[in-house]
Amino acid sequence: MNSKIAFVVNNQSFFTSHLLQVALAAKKKGFEIKLFCGVDESIMGVNSKKILKKNNIKFQIFNFYSASLNIYSEFLSLVNLYYSIKKFNPDIIHCGTHKGVLYGGLISLLTPAKGAIYFISGMGFLFSNTLNKREIIFKQIYLFLKKIIFLKKNKRIVIENKDDINYYQKNFNLGNQIVHIKGSGVDLKKFKPHKIKKKKIVVLPSRVLLEKGITEFILAVDLLVKEFRDWKFLVVGSLDYLKKSSYQKKFLDKINKKKNVEFIGYKKDIKKYYDKATIVCLPSYREGLSKTLSEASACGIPVVTSNVTGCKDAILNKKTGLLCKPKSYMSLKHKLSILMKSKYLRKKFGKEAVNFAKKNFDIKFVVKKNLKIYDDLLKKKNV
Repeated sequence: MNSKIAFVVNNQSFFTSHLLQVALAAKKKGFEIKLFCGVDESIMGVNSKKILKKNNIKFQIFNFYSASLNIYSEFLSLVNLYYSIKKFNPDIIHCGTHKGVLYGGLISLLTPAKGAIYFISGMGFLFSNTLNKREIIFKQIYLFLKKIIFLKKNKRIVIENKDDINYYQKNFNLGNQIVHIKGSGVDLKKFKPHKIKKKKIVVLPSRVLLEKGITEFILAVDLLVKEFRDWKFLVVGSLDYLKKSSYQKKFLDKINKKKNVEFIGYKKDIKKYYDKATIVCLPSYREGLSKTLSEASACGIPVVTSNVTGCKDAILNKKTGLLCKPKSYMSLKHKLSILMKSKYLRKKFGKEAVNFAKKNFDIKFVVKKNLKIYDDLLKKKNV
């Protein structure tokens, strides 16, 4: 009988963008796989379902949401999730996203699963935004539950950057159960350099959320257009993501009242916009390891991003891109202007970015490391 892997994540969009290639490789190797996830709150979910069906991946959706803090509905969803995973009877539970790790981790303690993987793809809203009293309480409960799920003996914790590794070692004492994997990988056959850009376009590829630095980008662009009248500025990403830090349309229109930034919305073929981009910008407040910046590097595009965890790890400062001060639109404006003025620097950084991506972000590395973890867990290597 084939070994089984249950993937547990917030939504199918995360799975298709971060874990699909790992799952397909496991399937090819003989594992039986199934995805268990919450409701996808945006248009991204429509395309993700098509991808799952195209690749013949079984999936089951439960009534929990990434940003919901409703204890009653979340508990009912957890109970339903438990019985469904118990019925599937997996050998390994591979969890990603915050609720996925929490729910999948708790269930791994209550089922005969031989091993569990907790994929920490960043610290999320509770660590990158100002919290109200209710959210602070939830954060403390969340950290307490993390300690419980880490009681699972046969486990691996996959973390994308060194800052988060230090945090987990300091607060949870996980020893060498932590595995460092730099991001979710990039398909270098798909994401590769395009011909030299004739147009002058800065692209910010991201969901339209506060913590992605959208406000700072708009304010920086309002200053840049006075000097760089022949440049365009685009934000490519979902506008309908249901989260506390999502922008209300009225507020977004208010801060973008000069219409200097064009919001394209979600596009399933993001490569098309990388091919147009002269510079990629991501002034995020925090990341796990930015998939956007990894893909931009593979495409040979110089970047400007924040000097924060998960962004600084995805570039070589002054070699593949420039780091700006976090939450500072003036610093962002300054660093963007340096690259916008210099075609020489853009070309130099872009060339170096391709080499950096080949050494660090190849999806083949990510798949190989995850498959090895599966083998180790099944052999019960409790280290």
